[in-house]
Amino acid sequence: MNPSLERVLAMVDERADEIVAFASEFVQQPSVNPELEPNPDAERPAQEWLRDRLRATGAFDAIAYWQGAPSRPNVVAVRRGTGGGRSLIWSAHTDVVPVTVDQAAEWEGDGPFSGEVRDGRLWGRGAADMKGPSAAQVMAAVILHDAGVKLKGDLSLAHACGEESGRYMYGCNAILERGYRADLAIFPEISNFAIYHAAKGEIYFRLTVFGKSTHICNRHLVAQPLPHGVERPGISAIDLMLKYQLAILELERQWGLWRTNPYVASGGMFISINSIHAGSPAAQVPDSNVPDVCVATGSLLFYPDLTAASVIAEVREAIDRVTAGDYWLREHPPILDIPFGHPHKEPINMPVDHLGVQAITEAMRAVTGETPNVGIAPFVCDANYWFTAGQPCLVFGCGDISGGVHGANEHIAVDDLIKATKVFAAVTMEWCGVEA
Repeated sequence: MNPSLERVLAMVDERADEIVAFASEFVQQPSVNPELEPNPDAERPAQEWLRDRLRATGAFDAIAYWQGAPSRPNVVAVRRGTGGGRSLIWSAHTDVVPVTVDQAAEWEGDGPFSGEVRDGRLWGRGAADMKGPSAAQVMAAVILHDAGVKLKGDLSLAHACGEESGRYMYGCNAILERGYRADLAIFPEISNFAIYHAAKGEIYFRLTVFGKSTHICNRHLVAQPLPHGVERPGISAIDLMLKYQLAILELERQWGLWRTNPYVASGGMFISINSIHAGSPAAQVPDSNVPDVCVATGSLLFYPDLTAASVIAEVREAIDRVTAGDYWLREHPPILDIPFGHPHKEPINMPVDHLGVQAITEAMRAVTGETPNVGIAPFVCDANYWFTAGQPCLVFGCGDISGGVHGANEHIAVDDLIKATKVFAAVTMEWCGVEA
């Protein structure tokens, strides 16, 4: 093993308690995404804390802090290389999702923002997604500096706001627009040390279907044939929505039967209606009217070999076929907003044999003796936006998606934090190059 790497790994072990303490304190800093749970401070407290901690290490040549929107800062730390190496960005997000009332009631131990270390795990919202991995990337860079490792290529650590709500315009892409690009960006999202060279795309949609309101006592005149000359008093928007829901389920079935990808298990492309509402939004008691409007929202994930435009066209065709086959809907077509709510994410499509995949694999073998799995991410993240913007990206991180992520009792194993710090340092050395 390279003597410099041996020195780094030994220092990680010596400072294991410091690494865990850093991650624990980071979890305690408020950074709930304000679009998911309104709060005036947004990500600012955690980003200010992070900025100050980065400055205190003395490991970086420059630290930038700016607000993409009020109380929504980004932080980037840069360590300049000696020259002749490849540049690298470790890119993370600081915002976390809220803890619901039900999740808080289920939470064990000291609470969702305690950063408690118990039973060999760090607990708290963001422990895995992704303040724990963020702490590992920071401490890897700091220990490289403190161990006297001279990197040839530039190293940057980026911490964006807004990832959980897809606000790339003042989060991750605002970082790119300031010139923070590199030969490779690695996103230490939850991959359990697998390398994701590709990721699916994601699209959100909203479908609004229009009927005709009438009293419930006229239901028989809504759902049954009427004599000649009798005007139908109402049309149930819920009944009409069912037609579209069945068409969406059929589209998903067709994708499962006929669409495949060499790196994704069968059935990996799907579409879901996630919410349906009809009638008066203010109604808190049983409604006695046939509803004249029904609104459904949903999302879909699609394979990396496709484009958002082609998938959107398929969804529109499925909706249009239903509309064309119904007498009422032909005259009163629905409104399909797609994409809706969040900007769509195009897929990531890095070559499976990219030099970055090779560098991570070599680093993992050197540190752990393990050969990492290589595949496609089951989730989307800011890397989708960066890849679309021309920045080469890979996803490689620690933590398990089953560890309470976005739910109750989120956690990450302490051993994984220490392992990640070692591997992230080794990856950085392998990619950027090290002066003898």
